[in-house]
Amino acid sequence: MKERISNVRDYVQQIENIKEDIIKYLINLKELDNSTKELWISDVKDFYYYIYSGWEILETNLKLDKKDIESSKNFLYTARNLLSKIISQLKIFKNNKSSDLIIRVDNNFKECWDAFWIIYENPLFEKEIVKNIKKVIIVSDLEYHLPCSVCGKIAVEFKIGYGRFDEKESLVFRGITHERSLSIKLAYELFKYILKRKLLDVHKFMEKHHGYEGLDAYCPECDKIYCWEHYDAREEYDDGFYDCTYGICPKGHKRMIDD
Repeated sequence: MKERISNVRDYVQQIENIKEDIIKYLINLKELDNSTKELWISDVKDFYYYIYSGWEILETNLKLDKKDIESSKNFLYTARNLLSKIISQLKIFKNNKSSDLIIRVDNNFKECWDAFWIIYENPLFEKEIVKNIKKVIIVSDLEYHLPCSVCGKIAVEFKIGYGRFDEKESLVFRGITHERSLSIKLAYELFKYILKRKLLDVHKFMEKHHGYEGLDAYCPECDKIYCWEHYDAREEYDDGFYDCTYGICPKGHKRMIDD
């Protein structure tokens, strides 16, 4: 295992090399103003930083546990989203150099991703077997959680409380893509659906009162809830700006979960 973790460093080094090449390319672009260059170069540096940090967690912890693996994964997922943003920026410049950089960074990241996942899925780590995952976890009369149907991790939270910018109590929703405060008057209707374990009705409620994407962690075709990892949530960018997030469930059902 120690050797495998050490081998991942070679792929991280490839990412560092392509990072430097992209930065040099951006610096020499006459089409970009300095402030935009700084922002885009910062994205590239952060992309490498998250990958390196994901590797560093594995390399510095002699006895890896579930928490370490999850932390490393989170860094890698963040890097994947940043890569989508970086590629969308490079696509603006339709020339051979930008095309070459896109191919290289995409291929290097795929190789790096696979190397990380050899560690994550190694049978030496005891995998927690999650049985009898509940559809709904009742925290209190004012708070309900919806766990991932695969791993049991909390994917959605609904509660009466205060969101980040609330000045009065609201119906607070936290999903796998964002947080939103709704009118507290809607809580009774929503909690009624939740207590009956009717996930489709919860999804339709969110379509009506939140947005047409509905409940972001929910797959209507499976009638199941998935966390960020098991919905394989991926952000997409257009010209460097956030566009949307798609989710692909374990059975291959794909839908837009945030726009």
